[in-house]
Parts: sequence; structure tokens; C-alpha cells
Amino acid sequence: MMNGKLGMRLCKSLALALVLVSGAARADFDLGLQYYAKGEFEKAHREFAQAAKFGDISSQFNLGVMYFRGEFVARDPVQAYAWLALAAQAPEYQGKALHLTIYKDLSDEQKRQADEAYQVLLKKYSVAAIDENLKPVLLDEKDSNQKVRILKQVNPDYPRSMLRGGQFGNVDVLLTIAKDGTTKDHIVYGSSDKTFSQVVLSAVRQWQYQPAIVNGQVVETQGHKIRFRFSISGMSSNEAQIEKALLAQREKALAGDPGEQFTYAYMLEILPTFTKFKPREGADENPNKWYLLAAKNGHAAASFFLGQNILNGRMSASDPEKSIAWLSKAASKGLIDAQYMLAVELLNGTRLQKNEEQGMYWLNKAAHGQLSINERAKLKLAWILSTHSNATQRDGALALQYLKTITEDYADKQTWYRTAAAVYAENGDFENAVQWQQKAISDAKSIALPTELLQAHLTNYQNKQALREL
Repeated sequence: MMNGKLGMRLCKSLALALVLVSGAARADFDLGLQYYAKGEFEKAHREFAQAAKFGDISSQFNLGVMYFRGEFVARDPVQAYAWLALAAQAPEYQGKALHLTIYKDLSDEQKRQADEAYQVLLKKYSVAAIDENLKPVLLDEKDSNQKVRILKQVNPDYPRSMLRGGQFGNVDVLLTIAKDGTTKDHIVYGSSDKTFSQVVLSAVRQWQYQPAIVNGQVVETQGHKIRFRFSISGMSSNEAQIEKALLAQREKALAGDPGEQFTYAYMLEILPTFTKFKPREGADENPNKWYLLAAKNGHAAASFFLGQNILNGRMSASDPEKSIAWLSKAASKGLIDAQYMLAVELLNGTRLQKNEEQGMYWLNKAAHGQLSINERAKLKLAWILSTHSNATQRDGALALQYLKTITEDYADKQTWYRTAAAVYAENGDFENAVQWQQKAISDAKSIALPTELLQAHLTNYQNKQALREL
């Protein structure tokens, strides 16, 4: 039996440690602390368990606390020791030595059980084990799950000013393929010139795809990458030069710098999309291999690209569990694209297990700031706060505040118009709601996008009915 005074001191110190410990911003850990503070121990345990599974040391420590105190789980000093010993692999917890304090007060039989329990956890949750579990299953391009079919493609016009000056370049775009096959959330994440970016954004919002189907449901596809190459007639890509540049980049990547590894991975992924170049047969040139190396070395963008590739089955087997781990790592490092993608996937619950609390956590993180990249998260928040089926989740006044932070020249006009209509309808201003929805319909017609859903929403507003989703 544990000494009463010792047990009481440990209870107090462990409780204090749990409440005060804070690591990198991640939804499951932070939400776990919030639930714990409110006495919602089942939810706290759920969030800590998920974070622990992905290697969050603080969450592993907090699970040990909950086992010691008997919160949600039965009080169990054996499991408490095992989790605290696991956390003690990290220097910040090794120094606390709370697991050793518990261990010395166990009976011989309990010590045997504790040693076994620790070995079980170590086998599953050690850094090496987690690294192994999160490795993607690499596939050849022909075996990839993601097969995106373009139904309508509009090529961007070559800007006259750039053509006259003999200038050429590239524009890299990330976008979401919506459930109706239209595109939204257009983000330029690489461009040789702003003039090229503007014509690309005007073109891609007119594109249409065959929407993806997962488990019999039509779903959005986030993180779809397109590269546009602007070149003047007579200037073609030289495969010999491309291969020389690629080999030079490979040498830099082999030296171990995560930035160089990311660049090499990106070149491997994107080159075949706008040139005739293909990596040599037998070369180990799956981009996800190099994204993985860069991600393990702490490169946030590599974690994001790897996570979305695993989710979408791009050059790897689709695996939601591995995907959420890598996306969370990127989001925790402050990458807004990753925060937004995680939020939408967790809120939709089609490919990742639905978790509205985590989804809203990441959406609020992505919306925090005054940069243009924060705007799509603010627009998404405005939509949810206006259309959520649960009245406790709606807040028309706050939605209007978010909407007013975004200028009307927002690149994704369709999403802006539709959101504005929904926000005004939630605030009871159906005159404005109808006007904005009519703008959405007019804009869609001008670029030959489908209008059936838009017309249905317009009818709602004309009948003085707010929109309800989720």
C-alpha cells in the first residue's frame, strides 16, 4: 500500500503538473487541458490519449496523472507508473522522477506488473516506434489512389506586359475541389511574378472536376496542387537540363538539410505535371520519401505536404491516422494551411474522424491574424456561425464581424458572395442576403459554373429562411 501522506503529496504535485504543463499548440492536448479543468475527465482522457499516440510527451505524462488520481479511469498506480516512465524519456519529465517515487512504494508484484506495462507502452509509443508507425506506404504514381478528373479547364491568358518583355515563369496553386466539382480556397504558394498569379487565379476559379467519392459520399478534396508554366513559343523544357538540376538538388538533399530535402521532394512531385520529364526507372524518387525525411527533421511545410498526400492517396496509400498525425505536426508549428485543412477535414468527418471541437480549435487558430492567408479561415468561420444546425453554435453578430474583415476583392468571389448572403440571412437582413446570393449566381453564370444549388439557396432567402448546414 502507498503511504497516505506520500500519496497525498503526489496527488497534489501531479495535479498541479497536469494543469500547468503546456507544449506546442495542438488541439487534442490543449482541449484535454480545458476539459480537465472543467472536470470533464472522459473527454480529457480521450484528447490526451490521441495526442499520446502521436508522441506528445506532455499528454503521456497527463495520462499517468489521471491513472494515479483515478480520473475517468480506475485508480491504477501500475499504469500511472508506466505512463509517467514513458514521459520520462524526455528530459523535462526525467528530472521530475515522479514515476520513481511511485515505483518505490509498489509491492514486488506491482513492480513486476509496472515493468511489464512500461515495456508494452514503450514498444508502442517510443519515438522509434511512432516514427515507424507514421511512415507512409509509398506507391508508384500508377498505383496512387488519387485520380483527379478535370471536366472543364480554362487556361490563363499570357499577360501582355510579360509577353512584350519576353518574361516567363511559374505559378504554384493549392485549391480545394468542392463537392459540386467547382474550385475554391485558391492559394498561390509560389510565383515568379504577381502578374502571372492574377491571371492564374482568374482561370482556376472557372475549372471543374469530377468530385471525389469516399465511402459512397461525395467529399471535398483539399490541397490539390497545380503548377502553371508560362513560356514563350520556341522555349521548351530541356530534359537534360532538368535532370542535371534535379541531380544537383538531390546531392543537397542527401546532405541532410530539411529545406533542401523539401525542395527536392517538391521538384519530384511537380516536374512531371508541366514537363515531359520523368524520373529514371528504378530511382527511389517518390516525393513522399523526401517529404518524410524533411518532416522528421522538423520542416513544417514538408509535414503538411506529406499529410495531405497521405490523406489523398497521392503516391502513397491513403491512411487517415497517419495523415492527421503529420497535419497536426505542421499545424502545431503554426502553418496556417495545415491548420485550415485539419479544421475542415475534422468538421466534415468524411476522411478524418469527425471532431467538431478540434475542428473549431484549428479553424480559430487559422483565422487568428491579419494576413491575407487568414481570410479563408475567417470566411469559413462566418459560414459556420451563420449556418450551423445547432443554435448554440450560431452567432450572427460574430459572423458579420468576420465577414467585414474581408474585402470584396477577395480572390474566391463565389465563396465570398455565398457567405455574405448566409451571414446577412442569419442576421435577419434578407434583402441583403438576396442581393449577395444574386451576385453569386450572376458571377457563376459569367464563368459557366453550375447554379442549381445557388438557386436553391436564393429561394431560401426569398422565403425569409436562413440556411442550415452541418
